[in-house]
Amino acid sequence: MSNRLFDFVRQFSNELADLAQSIEDQLFENPHGTLMQTRLYAEELVKIISQKEGLEKIYPLKPAERIHKLYRQDLIEEEIYTKLEWIRRTGNKAVHDVKKAEIKDVLEAHKLLFEISVWYMQVYVNFDFEVPEYQLPVKTSQEGTLIALEDLDERIREEVKRQIEVIREESMKVHQRLEAKAVQNSAVLEKAPEKMVKISESKKSFCDILEKNDYIITNETPKAVEFEHTISKQIIYMAPNKKETSIVLDPNFVNKHETLKSNGVRRSSTAYRKFPKDLNKGKTPINFGYMYTFNSEAEFDLFLKSINIFQSN
Repeated sequence: MSNRLFDFVRQFSNELADLAQSIEDQLFENPHGTLMQTRLYAEELVKIISQKEGLEKIYPLKPAERIHKLYRQDLIEEEIYTKLEWIRRTGNKAVHDVKKAEIKDVLEAHKLLFEISVWYMQVYVNFDFEVPEYQLPVKTSQEGTLIALEDLDERIREEVKRQIEVIREESMKVHQRLEAKAVQNSAVLEKAPEKMVKISESKKSFCDILEKNDYIITNETPKAVEFEHTISKQIIYMAPNKKETSIVLDPNFVNKHETLKSNGVRRSSTAYRKFPKDLNKGKTPINFGYMYTFNSEAEFDLFLKSINIFQSN
C-alpha cells in the first residue's frame, strides 16, 4: 500500500484523512471542487478544536465565528488563524463564483491544509510528532506521481510565494481590525465597570487555597491570574474557566516530572508571560504551559501539596 501525505491524519480522524485523499486525487482534474473540499476539511477540523475547547456549550457557532473565537481566546496563533481564514474565503469564492478556479489557489490550499494538520497533531495529539516531508501531488502521467515542491514549474512556485505574501498582508489587516474592536470593547467596559468580575474574585476560594500553599498574586489580566510561590519562586497561572478551575504550570518544571506531563494538556497563550515561548513549527512564538483542571477544592489543594513536594526535591 502506497503512503499518502495525509496518512498521519488517521491518528485523530479517518473521515478527514479520507477527505484529504479525495482532495489530492482530484487536485488538477477538478480545481473548483477541490477548493470547496479544502474549505470543508478546514471547517471540520476547526469544529473538532471547538469541541475540545468547549466553545459551544451554550450555543452553536458558525464556521467563521469558530475561527474568530479561537483566535480571540488565544487558542490558535495568528499564523494558523490566517491560514484558516484564507482557506475559508477561497472556498467561499469557489462556491459562489462560476469562473474556473486558478491552479495557484489549489496548490496553496493543499499546502496550507498540510501545515494546519501538522499543527493540530503537535498541539492536540502528539507534541513529539515527526513531521513528514511536504510533497505536492503533480500529475505527470496517466496514473499520477508525487514530486517535491522544488520540482514545480518556476512560474507556479513564484505565484505560491506571492500568494503567501498576500496572506501575510491580510493577516496584518485582520489583526488591526481586531485590535480596533478590542479598543472599542474596552471603552464600553470602562463605562460599566460594575459588570466586570476579576478572576481572583470569582475563584476566591481557590485563590485562598493557593495562598495557604504559599502562593501570592503577582499579576492579573482578563485571561489569567499569575501566582508566585514565596519560597521556590515557581510561577502558576489560573485560567478564567467558569464551571471548573484550571491552572497552568511552567513546561520546564513539568518536563522534569513524567507524571505531570502525562496528565497535563498543552495550552498556549500570551497571558502566560513568564513561561517560555515555542514556535511550534510556526513563525510566531507564543508562551505555553501545561493545564490541569479541578472540580473540587479538596482535589485542588491535594494537587498543590504534591507540587510543593516536587519543588522541594
